[in-house]
Amino acid sequence: MSRFSSLLLSCIIVFLALPAAAGSSSHWISDYDFTKRTAAREQGRWSLSDWLAIKDRNRQMDMWLSMNSPSPFEFMLGASYLSYQTDLHDGTDKTSHISYSGEIAGWAQLVGLSAEYEHNAADHFTDLTGLFNLRVFGNSVQNSALILSYGLRTREMTEPVETKLAQQFGQAELLLYIFKYFGVNGKYRYFLPTSNDDLGDVKGDYTEVGAFIDFKALRIFGAWYKENQKNQTPAATSETLTERSGVRSGIKIFF
Repeated sequence: MSRFSSLLLSCIIVFLALPAAAGSSSHWISDYDFTKRTAAREQGRWSLSDWLAIKDRNRQMDMWLSMNSPSPFEFMLGASYLSYQTDLHDGTDKTSHISYSGEIAGWAQLVGLSAEYEHNAADHFTDLTGLFNLRVFGNSVQNSALILSYGLRTREMTEPVETKLAQQFGQAELLLYIFKYFGVNGKYRYFLPTSNDDLGDVKGDYTEVGAFIDFKALRIFGAWYKENQKNQTPAATSETLTERSGVRSGIKIFF
């Protein structure tokens, strides 16, 4: 084959291979999309303007939450009417009496302080009680809750002897809403044994079971209660038991 024929054959082969090579190159370029990689880089890009925008948005969210979140502080005022009977368990008849009491409480989230006051002219004593409260279940004063308390009750008596009795106690209280505006509650208070110069060794407990209805910030309640107080002087051969039981009703205002 002449030199000219060989050159002509090579040119024909190259000419036929060019379209296939061009198609393969075009297909590789179309598969490798540079715009996708650019978009991925843009999504992960950090900029000062983006950081400032996020900071401003978080500040606005914090402001909205502070304006619309409930206050961590809660307060309560209450007043009670007590209609009860006193039983001395000494063979005498039970005597019926009435009395009035008031209470106040303040809460900061799960921790609260409360105070109670009762001036009982019928049984000749005045009670002043202070409590430290811990809400172990529940998130507000108007919700189902379990509250554990520790407190001190100071009772000033004028009859049968004039004396002052200070008793520490532990308390557990359960409030349970059955419906949205109606609930039940139970309370048990155990007074630690103590000694008094006039009354001797003193111990006792308090039990209460009741129900309540809420009208927004107003609660109307009623409860049956029973208080036992046992004391024994060194000269006595047996304990003296004083039992008060009856109905406690009243209102509470929450704010």
